Amino acid sequence: MSGTETYYSPKDVKLALDIGDSTLRKWCLAIEGHKFFFSRTDNNRRVFTEKDIVMLRHLKNLIQIQHMSVENASLIVVSKYQDKASSEQNSNNSVPQVRSDNEEIQQVYNFMREQQEHMERQEEFNKMLMERLEEQQRYINQRLDNRDQKLMEALNNIQEQKKLELEEKEKELKEERNKSIWQRLFGK
Repeated sequence: MSGTETYYSPKDVKLALDIGDSTLRKWCLAIEGHKFFFSRTDNNRRVFTEKDIVMLRHLKNLIQIQHMSVENASLIVVSKYQDKASSEQNSNNSVPQVRSDNEEIQQVYNFMREQQEHMERQEEFNKMLMERLEEQQRYINQRLDNRDQKLMEALNNIQEQKKLELEEKEKELKEERNKSIWQRLFGK
C-alpha cells in the first residue's frame, strides 16, 4: 500500500454503496475470481481505493439496474478497470496490453455468446415443455369428458331401470287391487 493513496475500510465502502456486508464480500470474491485483487492490510483484510469504489459502484449498477448476473457483471467490470489500472502501471508497454484487451474482449464476447445460446436452448426447451403440458392437459380433459359421459349414461340407465321397476310394481299393485275378493281367495 502506498502512502499517497487514501484507503477505505469495508465499512466505509458498504455505507458509500448502500449494500450489506455479505453483498460486498460476494462481489469482491467474484471480482477476485477474475484475477483482480484488492489491497489488503497486514491482517489480510481488504481495503479499498477510490478507484475500487468506482469499480464497485459500476458493478452495483450492472447488477441492480441492468439486472446482470454477478458473474457477468464482475467479468465486465474487471475487464474495464483492470485495463485502466494496467495502463496506468505499464504506460511503456502498450503493445502487449492491446493484445490482452483484445483477448479479454474476446473472452467477454464468447461468454456472452454462450449465455445467449444457453438462453435460446432454454427457451426452446420451455416451449417444448409447454407444448407437452398442453397436450397432456388436453388428454386429461378428454379422458375426464369421456368418463363423465359414461358416468352420466350409467346413471341414466340406472334411473331408467328403477323407473321401469317402479312402473311394474305399480302395475302389479293396480292389478291386485282390481281383483275381486273371490279371485283373491280362489286364485283365479
